[in-house]
Amino acid sequence: MMMNNDSVLRIPLYVQVREKLREDLASAQPGTMIAPESVLEGRFSVSRITIRRAIDDLVSEGLLVRRQGRGTFREVPKLVHELNAITSWTEQLKTLGYVPHTSAREVAEIVAPKKIARLLQLMPDERVIQLRRTRLANEEPITLMVNYIPSKLVPHFMETNMETESLYEFLSVRYGLSPAEAIDTVETRPASEAESERLRIEAWSPVLVVTRLAYLDDGRPLEMAVAVSCGDRYEYRVRLRSVARS
Repeated sequence: MMMNNDSVLRIPLYVQVREKLREDLASAQPGTMIAPESVLEGRFSVSRITIRRAIDDLVSEGLLVRRQGRGTFREVPKLVHELNAITSWTEQLKTLGYVPHTSAREVAEIVAPKKIARLLQLMPDERVIQLRRTRLANEEPITLMVNYIPSKLVPHFMETNMETESLYEFLSVRYGLSPAEAIDTVETRPASEAESERLRIEAWSPVLVVTRLAYLDDGRPLEMAVAVSCGDRYEYRVRLRSVARS
């Protein structure tokens, strides 16, 4: 029930609701779902429009996040990826205190598409291993990943059981292959309908797309990877140093 003294009545109702919700969120754990709008209507004795306006403000501030088909939640701190060293997705998540997991894994050996063949410096009709995965942090889907690896570098890949979460760890242990250098390209775009469904985000929400081209120490391309991540869950950080002036 909203207060109705004269001083409070001069404050718009949606602001009163917003600030009360802000107080509630101060003690809520990240990832906690707030009450549905219908429940908040009854609690505050205001219209659905007023509730939505209050929630919209808190979403804009980054305190709340809407999850398609699930509800509205206390925002979880973003996953920060430092772009200063070559690390696997699994290593990143473990470093941040999350439990990495893969909910779906599809492996195929295909003729490299023209763009992939060019980037991996392959001849026409050379084959690559295509590995598609949905990556989760603490059971929440946050990244869709596809990796392309030249088949000639990983013989019998299709016959092996990749038991580790980390592709880089598997390549190192099974084949003695480790990336010595990588180039990451970062861009944003709206999620496709399929990506929205798999990541459980609202249709056309912004996603962060990272394309990586990794090389062995002798300069040969090891892999091309494309990672599509929830835009509101990921943050990429680069440490820059000044160039000495003569």
